[in-house]
Amino acid sequence: MRTAVMTAAMIATAAGLTACTEEQAYCADLAGYAASAVNVDPQKPADYVKILADARKLQDSAPKEVRADWAAIVTFAEKAQKAGTDRVQLARLSKETGAVTTAYREIATHAKDSCKVDVPTFN
Repeated sequence: MRTAVMTAAMIATAAGLTACTEEQAYCADLAGYAASAVNVDPQKPADYVKILADARKLQDSAPKEVRADWAAIVTFAEKAQKAGTDRVQLARLSKETGAVTTAYREIATHAKDSCKVDVPTFN
């Protein structure tokens, strides 16, 4: 019985440490992303291409609270990359910047509250 209790306690502790480690890894990645996202302008879809690789990584590791927000950022950046310099495609894409900016604000709020990381805000 004592062994079962100790095993259960060790499993619970390990699960807690894993969750903490995953959150810490996300926060560390987020800090690196914050440095590279300083000059991204939501009115310039081509700027999202600059942060696409980091955004994909963060989407994969993001906590559930902001995973959908990261998905919105990644989807938009992929569309911007595909559009390239096509003015028609960029004009269509510009209609999505409001939703993307809202998603990014959610990420920024979560980053500050949960990770103590200030990511650049979009105006």
